[in-house]
Amino acid sequence: MLKVKGFTTDELNGFLDEGTEVSGEIRFRNMLRVDGLVRGRIVSEHTLIVGETGDVEAEIDCGTASIRGKVKGNIRCKKKIELLSGADVRASLNAPALSIEEGALFQGDCEMKNASVEAKDEPVAAERKGVVKNGGNPSQKR
Repeated sequence: MLKVKGFTTDELNGFLDEGTEVSGEIRFRNMLRVDGLVRGRIVSEHTLIVGETGDVEAEIDCGTASIRGKVKGNIRCKKKIELLSGADVRASLNAPALSIEEGALFQGDCEMKNASVEAKDEPVAAERKGVVKNGGNPSQKR
């Protein structure tokens, strides 16, 4: 069994090594490790790893993101985002869980909400904001 940067080929579905440049949309299953340059969009239900030499400028939508390299853009994860020591992240983050190791740089904004809680609280939040539905007066109780 082949090992790539500490992962077996069974775990790692894709690997973009240093010196590799990709522009466009990347979709993958299981786990993708990026140590090269990516510009565009990255989509998966699973794990994205941006290694030490990884340089990503993209819209990222995945299950989990573990970042040690550079990322610029928007990162939305269904499970969690990890900013590891050495990471340089300038992005908008959206995930139910976030961890930032000492030595990681983060500049941007972060929203932490669990998707199931967000959907359940939506009607209540709309009432609190005074949202008018069906032409009614927001000050009127129904």
